[in-house]
Amino acid sequence: MRRTELEALCRSLLVRLKREAFFTHTTAALLLGLPVPTRLAQLRPVHVGIPAPASAMAARDILGHSLRICPDDLVDRGPLRLTGPARTWLDLAALLTVGELVAVGDYLLYWRSPILTQGELADALEKHPSSTGLTRARTALPLLRTRSESPRESMLRVTIVLGGLPEPECNDNVFDEQGRFLARGDLVYPAYKLLLEYQGDQHRTDRAQWRSDIRRVGRLEDHGWQVLQFTDDDLQDPTALLARIRLRLRARGAAL
Repeated sequence: MRRTELEALCRSLLVRLKREAFFTHTTAALLLGLPVPTRLAQLRPVHVGIPAPASAMAARDILGHSLRICPDDLVDRGPLRLTGPARTWLDLAALLTVGELVAVGDYLLYWRSPILTQGELADALEKHPSSTGLTRARTALPLLRTRSESPRESMLRVTIVLGGLPEPECNDNVFDEQGRFLARGDLVYPAYKLLLEYQGDQHRTDRAQWRSDIRRVGRLEDHGWQVLQFTDDDLQDPTALLARIRLRLRARGAAL
């Protein structure tokens, strides 16, 4: 779904909305360009909020919410008023898994182009202590990192940490014994020379990428590193995923 299509739909709804209404939840997230899971990245229904205690809007193709809202929770994008990044992240806690929520938070905090800070997300939790999904948001908040570069990578890391394994470094550079650069890994255990990679479909369908990946793995193995590669199927079976990582860590000296 293209953001322009959603923007056009929201603009067409303005004539039906009360002046104090705003867009929220996944609609706000999509308008802000946040990485919403595919299962929720739909054009309809449009999530429309109204300040509590007013009654939530009920209409075809609209999912209404009556929310306690502060003025600084809202932002304007042209004629569209919507919840800002921090409040949107908090509202998404009612709809996403912990891993999915961390993925959105990592995107917001990404060090090269941060949209907000972890402190601002913590402030949103404090301002709205009765929000739906608050427990999930509190679980996700300390798991956020600034160096994650993809939602699936974030979800892999969260699976590892919540599964009780040591947390790997995010997007860490790997060097040989002479200090020469070998690779940058999605998730890295430097002490055990173990590198974990999430492989999206582009690694399979792009011939140049596929060849580059093979050379890269060989280069790492030449210097004593092991590489574990995971796909979306592995994320659907966290027990098996964790067992694979635990086995490799133990084999390389980790006391687990």
